[in-house]
Amino acid sequence: MKNHLSLITLILLTSTIYSQTKQNPWSFGLELNSIKTENSESSKFRLPSLSLSRYIFDNFSVGLNYTENDVMVSNEELYYYSVDGIVKYNIPSDIEILGVDTDAYVFAGYGLSNYGDSDVSFGSLNTSYGPSFGAGINFQLSKNIALNTGVSYKSLDEKNAYSNLQHVVGIKFNFEKGDSDGDGVPDKKDHCPDLPGLIELNGCPDSDGDGVPDRFDPCPSNAGLNGQPCPDSDSDGLTDDLDKCPNDYGPESNGGCKLSDLDNDGVTNINDRCPNELGLKKLNGCPIIPQSLSSFLDNYGEIFFEFDSFRLSSSQIFNLSTLSNLLKKYNYVNLNIDGHASYEGESSYNMILSNKRSNSVKEKLLEDGIRDIRLSIRSFGEEKPNYSDLPISEREKNRRVKISINKD
Repeated sequence: MKNHLSLITLILLTSTIYSQTKQNPWSFGLELNSIKTENSESSKFRLPSLSLSRYIFDNFSVGLNYTENDVMVSNEELYYYSVDGIVKYNIPSDIEILGVDTDAYVFAGYGLSNYGDSDVSFGSLNTSYGPSFGAGINFQLSKNIALNTGVSYKSLDEKNAYSNLQHVVGIKFNFEKGDSDGDGVPDKKDHCPDLPGLIELNGCPDSDGDGVPDRFDPCPSNAGLNGQPCPDSDSDGLTDDLDKCPNDYGPESNGGCKLSDLDNDGVTNINDRCPNELGLKKLNGCPIIPQSLSSFLDNYGEIFFEFDSFRLSSSQIFNLSTLSNLLKKYNYVNLNIDGHASYEGESSYNMILSNKRSNSVKEKLLEDGIRDIRLSIRSFGEEKPNYSDLPISEREKNRRVKISINKD
């Protein structure tokens, strides 16, 4: 019996770790057993039946079963023990019985049985050898403990041996290989030992499936692109975690926020030459005919001269300087400068005089830095009066220069 206890102790010490997977390959069981031979009633349930198995691959494991009991054979009580090497197959399933997860298995093995001797012996006359077959179910009470029930048949046809049917009921202990979260990554290698994760991410979870572990992912619920942890919702080149306005397209220089556009013409204020006027992108946000320039010309676009004169007054020079500033702002606008004269005098002379008048205006604008190519001179003499000949006060207004926007 001391040998039996030594064997039990050895098995217990050897059964270090469970979980029938590649990472956690060991399972240990302690059960009550009952033996029934062909010529006897079933024995009482008693300890021990011990099992130890190790996972190999694809739900297969190999192991060792040890059983001892007292069996009545032909009114004689015989001490019985058996030791079998087995190959076990765990049947994959998701079956629950009364709300408890179950794992079914089958096994086949070969080993020795002894009826009568009280010490384990491989060469005793009472020792015989034969195959065994069985099946069972584990009821998983927790991650580490399961109730087990099983049945097996051992076939023996040697002298002093009896084929028998064995029932077992007991407990399976699942001693995990330091895998607290049950994700298949041992705790010593698991960077997130308390959170079930992925083997390829060292046991850490990746909720959004973007390949970045949640612990390093500033956007754990939103998958990033191209190895980035976060998406770029507005496609402005800044990921949402860095974008101050993740739903509005904007430059990086402005934190991913769109720039202000006061006139709503699609050209941001920083690039809009006319931020308060609705304009065109091709004109840098300015209108084809700027309102401020148009308004100026409506008020100061006609310059009137004294009789037979082409000289500009100080007020006219001031107004032309203001016009020059507007032309510099709207550098895409070109002007027509049309010279006119009243009907007094020879027509040829009036044509020359109107040309001098338009040139005096052009020279002033050139002095202010306006390019020559933007200024078109036209002279009409007395041919296109805009005012009536009488009274004289109206006639005098035809001694003028008319400035207008060249729309060609």
